[in-house]
Amino acid sequence: MTRPTIKIIHTSDVHLDGRNRAPESDGFRNVAERAFCSVVDLVVSESADLFLIAGDLFDSNRMCEADFEFVYEQLSRTNCPVVMIPGNHDVNNEASVWTRMQLDRAGPDIHPITDATGELIDLPKLRTTIWGRSMAEHAPDNIPMEGVSTGPEDYWHIGMAHGDVLRDRASGCSSPITHEEIETSDLDYLALGHVHVWRQHDHGRTRACYPGSPVAEFATIAGGYAAVISLVDGEPADIRKHKISERKDTHHFMM
Repeated sequence: MTRPTIKIIHTSDVHLDGRNRAPESDGFRNVAERAFCSVVDLVVSESADLFLIAGDLFDSNRMCEADFEFVYEQLSRTNCPVVMIPGNHDVNNEASVWTRMQLDRAGPDIHPITDATGELIDLPKLRTTIWGRSMAEHAPDNIPMEGVSTGPEDYWHIGMAHGDVLRDRASGCSSPITHEEIETSDLDYLALGHVHVWRQHDHGRTRACYPGSPVAEFATIAGGYAAVISLVDGEPADIRKHKISERKDTHHFMM
């Protein structure tokens, strides 16, 4: 059975933080809010079938209600399923934003992945499953791709992971994702987060991508993008860069 063609918007590392105020206009408190709004604009304009947020939507777990309200407002503008995973800045621990958010206020089709042992989200209308693991601690023994699973053979198989892609684990890096793990995952697409600049990895049949932070000020000149992915049956994932924001000044890079 031919799988339906679907379009995905993928972002990560937005690092929203209402305490980081700047003289922004149009009602935005800072550059991160402006960039996230632009990503949601892209979801709407592209009539995306799926929106993926691969960690570090928030800069920390010390968020206030106004930050949540901003996210609810933005996600409510989407007309597609939204799947989200925690990152190393918004880890899912006892003080987590993930225990405080009321994502049902953003709509009925928002799917946070909060299980540290792995979770498979089933979207039968898209004949798609999305697998991911929640991050409770950013440490060398956190393996983002451990236990990856896929759905039925006639489904699209998508994964989400927040960490560093490495040749192997010899470096002792926190939250490592190895080339072999990507190659053996049997995923059609792997949505990556943590690296703030655009970077693609193709291993085996799986195509993986870091879109980088959509906030150009949080990255080098290679930042400020979101990824637009088209999945067409019988073809490898088509991944396209879409510019979200431009650097205006120099900021520290968050990882």
